[in-house]
Amino acid sequence: MTTEEKKRKKGLNSTGSISEIDLQESPSQNKQQEQTPKPQKSRKAKMSKVGETNWKSEYNVSSEINDMKSQLKDINHKLANVASTVDRSIEELNSKIKQLIEKDDARIKNTMRELLSGMKYDIVISLSKQIEVLESRLFEREVEHDKLKQEVKDLNKKLADQEEVNSKLANSIAKNESERRNIENEANQYSRNNNVIISGISHIEEIVEGRKQFKRFETAEETTKYMVETLNTKLGCRIDTSDIDIAHRLKKGQDGKKDIIVRFQSRLLRNSVLKQGRVLRKSGIFVREDLTPLNLEVFMSVKRKMSDEVSSVWTRHGVIFFKNAQEQVIRVVYEDYQTWLDLPWPKRTTK
Repeated sequence: MTTEEKKRKKGLNSTGSISEIDLQESPSQNKQQEQTPKPQKSRKAKMSKVGETNWKSEYNVSSEINDMKSQLKDINHKLANVASTVDRSIEELNSKIKQLIEKDDARIKNTMRELLSGMKYDIVISLSKQIEVLESRLFEREVEHDKLKQEVKDLNKKLADQEEVNSKLANSIAKNESERRNIENEANQYSRNNNVIISGISHIEEIVEGRKQFKRFETAEETTKYMVETLNTKLGCRIDTSDIDIAHRLKKGQDGKKDIIVRFQSRLLRNSVLKQGRVLRKSGIFVREDLTPLNLEVFMSVKRKMSDEVSSVWTRHGVIFFKNAQEQVIRVVYEDYQTWLDLPWPKRTTK
């Protein structure tokens, strides 16, 4: 109900009420008018109008309140009817839905099956496509893997072949290097075949401040002359300084008796002096061949490293020989050099 309708209804109610009151009170007013004199008639009329106005306003307020209460009751009644109707409708709807579900359970199940079947079909189709893509990629990877595997196999074969070639080359290089060292060692030894090393010949004496002492520094001429005189004296032979190419002292040896290396002009004379080594040994003079550093190291290894199985060691033209415990003479070849060099040196015994 709008505000204008409420005002219109209030006006009608108030108008109706006033007309009824006027009708009820009109007989008494007529009597009073007849009984009262005319001068007082205007005053009473004014008073009647004021009271009537006050009464009308109070009546209008109470009428509006009653009307509002009546309207509220109607509204509450209508709301209660609506709520009851809604509840009944919901219950009926639930009942109908339940009946529908119970009646159409099979149909719903079939519908659900169809929906699920459709979903499954779509999922299967999607998965099938994905699987096909994955299988295609997997096949490509397998083909690529097989290709790479074959390439690796070929590379491994090439690597094995190359390693074999490298091994052969390494062996060949090692063999060539060994042969080169052997040839170099033989050439070096051959260049020393006119040489001998003499130990045990004392230095030249000189007088310093009235005392005899060994000369600390000898010239090659002095050493050659002194060595020739000593050999002629000890061996009883005739050797001339012209038979000597060069002779000088070495750094090795004890003080006052440093070793002398001698190079003869003739290899025959050099061999003759070597043969007289036993004679010179009696006088404390030792003569040996001039060996290369490698031959000398092998010679000392054979002499000292297996002294329990080697009775004697000697050289002839740079070749090393030894006699074992069974009195067998064995030549040390170049291929056995490394074996002798790898043997440990015996420990020194402390006195």
